[in-house]
Amino acid sequence: MKIGIIGAGIAGLTAGRVLARAGHDVMVYEKSKGYGGRMSTRRANGSAGSSKHKMDHGTPYLSGSSPEFQAFLAELEEKKIITKWNDTFSGYADGSIVLEVPGQETKTRYIASDGMNTIGKYLGRWLDFHMGEQIGGITHIGGSRIKKSPWMINASTINVFEADAVIIATPAIQAYGLIGTAQDELEMRRLISMLDDINYTSTFSFMAGYGERDPVKWSAIISEHPVISWICNESSKRDTAGELNLVAHTSDAFTKKIFDDYDRAQVNEQIMAALGEILGAWAARPQWHTSHLWRYKTPKKSLDMPFFESEDEHAPLAVIGDYFQGTSLEAAYLSGLRLGEHWAEKLS
Repeated sequence: MKIGIIGAGIAGLTAGRVLARAGHDVMVYEKSKGYGGRMSTRRANGSAGSSKHKMDHGTPYLSGSSPEFQAFLAELEEKKIITKWNDTFSGYADGSIVLEVPGQETKTRYIASDGMNTIGKYLGRWLDFHMGEQIGGITHIGGSRIKKSPWMINASTINVFEADAVIIATPAIQAYGLIGTAQDELEMRRLISMLDDINYTSTFSFMAGYGERDPVKWSAIISEHPVISWICNESSKRDTAGELNLVAHTSDAFTKKIFDDYDRAQVNEQIMAALGEILGAWAARPQWHTSHLWRYKTPKKSLDMPFFESEDEHAPLAVIGDYFQGTSLEAAYLSGLRLGEHWAEKLS
């Protein structure tokens, strides 16, 4: 079967890998130019623009407890895509940094030395891609699969793609919009109200380089500052030729406060000022910086099911993501895995 997957995050890529291995023709449609969704890596200028450094400005690390996800981590580790990082983080509160936070949960965390996006590239080796393709809707055209494909996937451009089955692997808000474009008689109306109830945290991811300087003593800081909730020392993940690179994420409250009408330069200035308050005056004066807005960072609630699918056997349609039985990257992986395995058997 020809299966179209909308979204190249870990849920969509995982489902696609399983289905491609089962012999299906899988095509992935992704609005950005990169694999992995929040497992995103940006190459940014090093000191004086002489080199490029990899910055994980989305998900900074991997961790999970389910047997399926641990098996996936073991696979990535065997392929030398990921390596163990730190099992504890530092903290910032009341104007000071604590290198060892008392009572913090200890767990194994993994990072990708060559960038988190290498995980998405690895998962996508069996798939065909249309990158930079914004999908505006899906149309159920009916009929028998024997004669023609029951689905049309409509890009925001003039492009239209046929599919025998469709998987929507986007944030819930975007999935809501896509499902709303389908015919009313489909068995997906019930999902609309559930998706409408899922909200997300948002963050600005601020990437900054400070040139050659003494390394800091921490790998990451969980912050209670009103502007910044997380600071990651990217130089603890990979060789940066002696240069210090940081990625900071703003708090949801700060981000939502300026969400509708913001000036990127002013936001960056506020983030640099906050870094100076947390780390010292030097942190407010990076040699270079850039930022990215994650409008849909983490879902605030989840649905008590591994995935959602229509009951129309002639026009299979399913929705997967990190808001099914969890709100993490692990939940997204499990959602994609379980749908992929279910469809591999069902559509054989």
